[in-house]
Amino acid sequence: MGNIWAFILLIGPLIFVHELGHLLAAKLVDVKVLRFSIGFGPALLRVRFGETEYCLAPIPLGGYVSMLGQGGDDIPVAEQDRALSNKPLWARYLVLGAGPLANLLLPILVYFFFFLQHTTLTPAVIGTVVAGSAADQAGLVQGDRIVAIDDRDIRSWKDMSQRVAESPGIDLKVQIERDGKRLDRTVTPAKKLSRNALGVSAPVGRLGVLAAFYAPQIGIIDPRSPAYLEGLRSGDTITSINGEPVRTVEELQRMLEGTGDGLVRLTYLRATPVPAPLGTLLWYESAHAQLLPGKDGSGTGILPANGFVRSVEAGSPADRAGLQAGDRILSIDGAETKQWEVLAEVLAQRRLEPVELQVQNLGQAPRSVTLQLEIRTWRDIYQQDRQDLWFGAEPFAKIYTSEPEPIRGRFTYALGSAVEETGAVISMMWTTLVQMLTFERGVDELSSVVGLFKVAGTAAEQGPSEFLLLVALLSVNLGFVNLLPIPILDGGHLLFFTVEAIRRRPLGQRAREIASAIGLVVILLLLLVAARNDIMRYWL
Repeated sequence: MGNIWAFILLIGPLIFVHELGHLLAAKLVDVKVLRFSIGFGPALLRVRFGETEYCLAPIPLGGYVSMLGQGGDDIPVAEQDRALSNKPLWARYLVLGAGPLANLLLPILVYFFFFLQHTTLTPAVIGTVVAGSAADQAGLVQGDRIVAIDDRDIRSWKDMSQRVAESPGIDLKVQIERDGKRLDRTVTPAKKLSRNALGVSAPVGRLGVLAAFYAPQIGIIDPRSPAYLEGLRSGDTITSINGEPVRTVEELQRMLEGTGDGLVRLTYLRATPVPAPLGTLLWYESAHAQLLPGKDGSGTGILPANGFVRSVEAGSPADRAGLQAGDRILSIDGAETKQWEVLAEVLAQRRLEPVELQVQNLGQAPRSVTLQLEIRTWRDIYQQDRQDLWFGAEPFAKIYTSEPEPIRGRFTYALGSAVEETGAVISMMWTTLVQMLTFERGVDELSSVVGLFKVAGTAAEQGPSEFLLLVALLSVNLGFVNLLPIPILDGGHLLFFTVEAIRRRPLGQRAREIASAIGLVVILLLLLVAARNDIMRYWL
């Protein structure tokens, strides 16, 4: 019963908004509306206001607005000017297009209230700068706050990322705040290929910065180093050096360099797994150590942990390539690297092409491994097949971000984000349609009412926010599909009007009937395919 109510609450508002769009447009241009019905079948509830009868029917799979002059019936002479068929072309466009338009506008309202709930955003404060990146070359450093790009105010990390992504290879005037002072820098985002959720590649700009600050977690590769001999191990987190607190791995490196050959007194934390009734917990114990750097210039043996492999998934591409927990990444295709982000970027760009890595484990000589990622298919909570690149290795990555800050101008933020999100969904729908027409994407991804029933129940279980986001997504879908130029859909009627405008006379009744019959067959075939997909997806 929960799924039934969730299904009704999902599609009910979409149908109501769609038909309400038609109704209001018809009233606006003085077309006589005979009946407004939500649902199909004999009316369960019926009420009349003025000349229009409003009905609620038992089959909640659609609705309709019956207008004078819409079905070819005889029109009383006194009401000739109120018939839809006798209205100017622009008025008919408005009435038939208002339903899909209402569905395309509804998500803006839903997304607006969704984003209006947000009270804080992650600020555009740089947590990590990737070595050799555009940001590194421009002199940006950890802790810099990006306040403006090309004189446009930057309110959050998301703002900054979007602005940079839109400008691959284009010089940007970036204003940063550092130690209370405003500085101007010119940065040219690197041009990188990025794939969206539909697998479409497009060039985007990348600065090479992360919002995440890496905690001062360490890795050790030399068992003869002072750090190893004093009991430190890869994964330990340094909390202080010579009584001074350490917050990031970059601070750790600077402080170690500043000690020179002198004695290093440090405090560190080590996580110990402890069984508990609800699972395994990590118990952090504090310990102290004193290190005297080697006289040969080898230092303490402490290295940043974000270039080390923490774990390797059994049977994964990383496992088959020979990567092991504790490995340090030394180079990628012969280019030296110290940061996991560099490896992640190379793998994202190379995708299924092999990559040559040089790695080294504790006390061992460096070795070469050839890594080739795979495409892994998995199912999300909605039982939809998803694909991603499978690597199977995870780094030491104890991270944190800057404290979220109150949103400046919540109303404009919410409205702008709502419009952007709706536009992104419409763009995704258009891309999907093009891919299907060019056979890049199969009809096996279509879903029917059966699928909507399952999805509605799952979304309702996830909470109100997830359910409303699904309402917005399906509203765009409904509006977009109804605009397709298929007879019996609103888009088909708009196509007839367009042909009429070109020919300067309407299509004949016989031509309309044939076109509508073809459209009905197409829709029925698609529904059958979609129903078959859902049966295979959810029950077989």
